[in-house]
Amino acid sequence: MAIVDNDSGACVGEAVLNDWEPANESCNFRILIGPAGRGRGLGTEATTLILDHAFTALRLHRVGLEVYAFNPRARHVYEKAGFTVEGTKRDALLFDGERVDAIMMSVIARPIKTGVPG
Repeated sequence: MAIVDNDSGACVGEAVLNDWEPANESCNFRILIGPAGRGRGLGTEATTLILDHAFTALRLHRVGLEVYAFNPRARHVYEKAGFTVEGTKRDALLFDGERVDAIMMSVIARPIKTGVPG
């Protein structure tokens, strides 16, 4: 899905659900926001909206992602949206000659309240 800046109408990024596993009711999430869209809450809004879509419209149970250790701003956005750290893939990326960890995160669908006492 495109991330559009409502002020300018410009596409400033994308939010994607991929690696869908129907049998597990799960998928992966990735997001990219270019420089023109950063620092204004668009990532948080897009992440929240796509999770709502994943759990409501697609009826998924789990959405996972990986975020590199050099991106604490993204990790903060994911945590605000409900993602929880599951673990670390050590030295998962060779970036500019340095080995970087990938942090695995996920969010699980919240149970739907039926109004029937449990």
